[in-house]
Amino acid sequence: MKKKNNHKMKVILAKSILEKGFSATAWILTTLFQMGELTMEVFLSPNPYADFPSSFYEKVPDLKASDLPRKKKSKPSEPAIRQSIWRLRKNGFVEKRGDKFVLTNAGRKIIQYALGRKQVLSGKWDGKYRIVIFDIPENKNKIRDWLRQELLLLNYRKLQESVFAGKYPLPKDLIYEIKGKKIGNCVNYILAERIYKNIF
Repeated sequence: MKKKNNHKMKVILAKSILEKGFSATAWILTTLFQMGELTMEVFLSPNPYADFPSSFYEKVPDLKASDLPRKKKSKPSEPAIRQSIWRLRKNGFVEKRGDKFVLTNAGRKIIQYALGRKQVLSGKWDGKYRIVIFDIPENKNKIRDWLRQELLLLNYRKLQESVFAGKYPLPKDLIYEIKGKKIGNCVNYILAERIYKNIF
């Protein structure tokens, strides 16, 4: 059950991290990613939004300070912070070691997943559209829903129920997952110069 919910939560958190105003849960994940480990007192401190020194960004290759949001306009309430940490621990994204909270491997994967999606979306558009057409059997409807979520996260727009169009290439890890889930023969990926529909 936890594994099923983890993908949905991963997409929700990645979307929140990619947006300008992100949730307390996404802020906790990104802060732990940047800082390594923190106590509850630091999370609840009046000014936890100070700029982080560049040394914190050296932990991950190719990570720049601009890759993650660093400040919020307003501090989340104490109940929101406590509830978010509880939810992250319950889902296996954060764990407590002594009096400090740290990201688990699953938590780090969420950040890396979000950064990978951000890298795709921040690239320069080459003026061509990518169209994904899929016809996935009904007995794989969960995989079909998974693919729709992934495409929406990449800002692809739905032209029809199983036809999506976007401006940026599919990330390599998503292509590998499509193949790994054995639906490669159900998915067509088309590069187009123009789409004659007013959605972009």
